[in-house]
Amino acid sequence: MSNRLANPAPQFLDANGEPLSCGLLFTYLTGSSSKTPTYADAGLTTPNTNPIVLDSAGRPGSVFLDPTKTMKMVLAPATDSDPPSAPIWTRDPVVDLAANVTAVI
Repeated sequence: MSNRLANPAPQFLDANGEPLSCGLLFTYLTGSSSKTPTYADAGLTTPNTNPIVLDSAGRPGSVFLDPTKTMKMVLAPATDSDPPSAPIWTRDPVVDLAANVTAVI
């Protein structure tokens, strides 16, 4: 069973509190620079792009996480590189509050 990043969808903001339009959300295996996919569906059959490009409201759309993997997420501005050289933040490990576990999402 997969876990949804947030329901319905998180909104990411810039330093001024404005939606991070076209921002980039990278996903990696925790503690590494090895990209790992997220998925657009609960069945984990349709991978999202990596990085996920946020919409004009700063939302990533549907993001489901593989519960067998531990993850790191990096949020970067639209103008950043791949891999990001000036990220807004990094979360490593990601915490799954719904399952009340750390890093296993």
